[in-house]
Amino acid sequence: MSNVWQRIRLHLESERDRIHREIRDYPTPIPRCDAQFNHLLEQRASIARELQRCEHVAASWNSADASLLIEAFISEADLGDAVKRDLRSIVTEARAELASR
Repeated sequence: MSNVWQRIRLHLESERDRIHREIRDYPTPIPRCDAQFNHLLEQRASIARELQRCEHVAASWNSADASLLIEAFISEADLGDAVKRDLRSIVTEARAELASR
C-alpha cells in the first residue's frame, strides 16, 4: 500500500502544479473581488495542506490499517469531489493490481 500513498502524493502534486499554472496564467489585472481567482487561491491552499497531511499520515501507517487510513484520508481531505474521485480511483486500481498478482 505504500505504492498507493506514492500515487496519491503524485496526483496531489499534479493537481497543485495545474493550479499553479492557472494562477500564473490568469489574466491581469486581477480585482480583489474576482471569485474565480480567489477560488484558485483557496484550492492552492487546500492542496498544500493535504500534501502535508498526506506525508504525515503516510509516514505513520502500517499495513494492518492501510486501507482504512487511506479511505479516512480521502474522506477527510479538503479537496473537491473530482479530486477525491481521482484518489479513490487510484486506490481501486492499486487493489486490482494487488489482487491480480
